[in-house]
Amino acid sequence: MKRFIYIVLAVVVATLTSCMHNGGDIGPLFGQWRLEQVEHNDIVQECDTVFFSFQSDVFQIRKIIYNSYDYSVFMGLYERQEDFIKFNIYNYNSKEILTPEYEQVALADLASMYIDTVVPVFKVIELDNKCMTLEYNDYYYYFKKLN
Repeated sequence: MKRFIYIVLAVVVATLTSCMHNGGDIGPLFGQWRLEQVEHNDIVQECDTVFFSFQSDVFQIRKIIYNSYDYSVFMGLYERQEDFIKFNIYNYNSKEILTPEYEQVALADLASMYIDTVVPVFKVIELDNKCMTLEYNDYYYYFKKLN
């Protein structure tokens, strides 16, 4: 019976420690966010096809294109400094952005999200465990946390 208790205890401890990220403190940015709407000059555009994901210092932006059942993926590193998040987009649709020509292809796709550079800096207006509001070039991005 003692042996059974030790085995169960070991499984519970292993399970709990495997779920912790960065010593348990993952912060409110960690996880997946759905872009709910974009606002510019009091014009609100609803959105449910763009997802931002954050883990450690890595991010992913996934844009779903429903009418063609396709998607675009942007990946890279980000830095958060006080009220700003700086993105460095290094990869577009599983290919590194190494040439100016391919950078223009990526920028053409980013333009649909009103992003005009592969190194955008967003101002953090609001960030908690449920909602995030970012501002970039007078566009306000409202997100809802999914997990």
